[in-house]
Amino acid sequence: MGRHSQTIGHLERSQEDNVLRRAIAARLDRAMQKGNISSAKAADLLDVSEHEVQYWRRGIMVPPLHAFTRIAKALDLDVHWLCTGQSQHQQAEAVT
Repeated sequence: MGRHSQTIGHLERSQEDNVLRRAIAARLDRAMQKGNISSAKAADLLDVSEHEVQYWRRGIMVPPLHAFTRIAKALDLDVHWLCTGQSQHQQAEAVT
Protein backbone atom coordinates (compact mmCIF):
# COMPACT_ATOMS: atom_id res chain seq x y z
CA MET A 1 0.00 0.00 0.00
CA GLY A 2 1.42 3.38 -0.99
CA ARG A 3 2.02 6.18 1.42
CA HIS A 4 -0.71 8.31 -0.16
CA SER A 5 -3.22 5.47 0.21
CA GLN A 6 -2.24 4.98 3.85
CA THR A 7 -2.74 8.68 4.55
CA ILE A 8 -6.15 8.75 2.86
CA GLY A 9 -7.20 5.56 4.65
CA HIS A 10 -6.16 7.02 7.99
CA LEU A 11 -8.19 10.17 7.34
CA GLU A 12 -11.24 8.14 6.32
CA ARG A 13 -11.04 6.03 9.50
CA SER A 14 -10.62 9.15 11.62
CA GLN A 15 -14.07 10.39 10.60
CA GLU A 16 -15.58 7.56 12.66
CA ASP A 17 -12.88 7.12 15.30
CA ASN A 18 -12.93 9.78 17.99
CA VAL A 19 -9.44 8.88 19.27
CA LEU A 20 -7.89 9.27 15.80
CA ARG A 21 -9.77 12.51 15.22
CA ARG A 22 -8.52 13.97 18.52
CA ALA A 23 -4.95 12.84 17.77
CA ILE A 24 -5.05 14.55 14.38
CA ALA A 25 -6.48 17.68 15.98
CA ALA A 26 -3.72 17.70 18.61
CA ARG A 27 -0.97 17.41 15.97
CA LEU A 28 -2.57 20.10 13.85
CA ASP A 29 -3.06 22.45 16.78
CA ARG A 30 0.50 21.92 18.07
CA ALA A 31 1.97 22.45 14.58
CA MET A 32 -0.03 25.61 14.05
CA GLN A 33 0.98 26.99 17.44
CA LYS A 34 4.63 26.18 16.80
CA GLY A 35 4.43 27.77 13.34
CA ASN A 36 2.64 30.80 14.79
CA ILE A 37 -0.29 30.32 12.40
CA SER A 38 -3.65 31.44 13.74
CA SER A 39 -6.94 29.87 12.73
CA ALA A 40 -7.75 33.06 10.84
CA LYS A 41 -4.47 32.96 8.91
CA ALA A 42 -4.92 29.26 8.11
CA ALA A 43 -8.47 29.95 6.94
CA ASP A 44 -7.17 32.64 4.57
CA LEU A 45 -4.47 30.30 3.23
CA LEU A 46 -6.95 27.49 2.66
CA ASP A 47 -9.90 29.58 1.52
CA VAL A 48 -12.19 28.16 4.22
CA SER A 49 -13.93 29.75 7.18
CA GLU A 50 -12.11 30.37 10.43
CA HIS A 51 -14.79 28.28 12.17
CA GLU A 52 -13.87 25.31 9.99
CA VAL A 53 -10.22 25.56 11.02
CA GLN A 54 -11.25 25.87 14.66
CA TYR A 55 -13.37 22.70 14.31
CA TRP A 56 -10.32 20.90 12.89
CA ARG A 57 -8.13 22.09 15.75
CA ARG A 58 -10.69 20.90 18.32
CA GLY A 59 -11.24 17.51 16.67
CA ILE A 60 -14.86 18.18 15.81
CA MET A 61 -14.16 17.71 12.10
CA VAL A 62 -11.26 16.28 10.12
CA PRO A 63 -9.84 18.48 7.36
CA PRO A 64 -9.81 17.10 3.83
CA LEU A 65 -6.49 15.84 2.49
CA HIS A 66 -5.97 18.90 0.27
CA ALA A 67 -6.17 21.10 3.38
CA PHE A 68 -3.63 18.91 5.17
CA THR A 69 -1.34 19.16 2.18
CA ARG A 70 -1.50 22.94 2.11
CA ILE A 71 -1.11 23.28 5.89
CA ALA A 72 1.86 20.90 5.88
CA LYS A 73 3.49 22.88 3.08
CA ALA A 74 2.90 26.21 4.86
CA LEU A 75 4.40 24.80 8.09
CA ASP A 76 7.18 22.87 6.33
CA LEU A 77 5.92 19.56 7.73
CA ASP A 78 5.51 16.07 6.35
CA VAL A 79 1.83 15.68 5.45
CA HIS A 80 1.98 11.97 6.32
CA TRP A 81 3.14 12.81 9.85
CA LEU A 82 0.47 15.48 10.20
CA CYS A 83 -2.24 12.99 9.20
CA THR A 84 -0.98 9.82 10.90
CA GLY A 85 1.61 10.81 13.48
CA GLN A 86 4.20 8.55 11.83
CA SER A 87 7.44 9.84 10.40
CA GLN A 88 9.02 8.41 7.27
CA HIS A 89 11.55 6.62 9.52
CA GLN A 90 8.78 4.92 11.56
CA GLN A 91 6.97 3.89 8.40
CA ALA A 92 10.15 2.37 6.90
CA GLU A 93 10.73 0.35 10.09
CA ALA A 94 7.16 -0.98 10.01
CA VAL A 95 7.60 -2.19 6.42
CA THR A 96 10.90 -4.00 7.05
